[in-house]
Amino acid sequence: MLKTATKIKSITLMALLSLAFHGVASAGSVVGATEYTQILNNFQLAKAYVEQAQQTVHQLNQYNAMMQNLKQITPSNLLDQAARKLWQDQNMMQSFQNLQQIVSGGQQMAYSLASIDSRFKQIHPGYGANFNYGQSYRDWSSNTLNSVKNALSMVTAHAENFNSEQGMMNELINKSQTADGQLAATQAGNQIGVAMVSQMQQLRQLQMAQIRSQGDFMAAQTSERDASKTAIDNIYKQLPTTNSSIK
Repeated sequence: MLKTATKIKSITLMALLSLAFHGVASAGSVVGATEYTQILNNFQLAKAYVEQAQQTVHQLNQYNAMMQNLKQITPSNLLDQAARKLWQDQNMMQSFQNLQQIVSGGQQMAYSLASIDSRFKQIHPGYGANFNYGQSYRDWSSNTLNSVKNALSMVTAHAENFNSEQGMMNELINKSQTADGQLAATQAGNQIGVAMVSQMQQLRQLQMAQIRSQGDFMAAQTSERDASKTAIDNIYKQLPTTNSSIK
């Protein structure tokens, strides 16, 4: 049942995408095909980011539990040393690199989708009067970054370092030297991961709404053209044929 529902959802998405960009592609422009592929790729990528964020949250929670156990069984004078070894053994830097990739990838997706919306409006001047998807993507991007910075503010005053991989690595290296620093870092990472699961789900919902909106617009345009063609055909049917004799 789950596979069937997923298949139906995929077919529906393909149909909406095809309808949304049919007018562009039929006009002889490569932009339609490019945007079709780009939107479909982004939709699948958002789903992958949700799953990756969920896995990362699970890893951080597991490590946090390990650290709590380590604190109970390790003498205080050896705790930081043991914590550093555990951090390296569990490859915790990779977990935070995954989070950084999800945040960065989401920002790139939002920018790309806003650009596609802008391009669609240029090709179809009558579209977009009721809702500004470009602004919604910009708001999503801003809210996401604020969530990340709020989580990191518990750990460091340099939250902006998370935007660059090297800056994030330097901050984590400093925090990983002590058990308390590691716990603070993993708690912040957990908050970022949970926030990104929610944010990426919101991004997928916004993207689907955009696809439906564009599909509905193209359907309406097609209906108008069909109605006009039918009216013209009816007029021509009422005209005398060329074989009619003139008396």
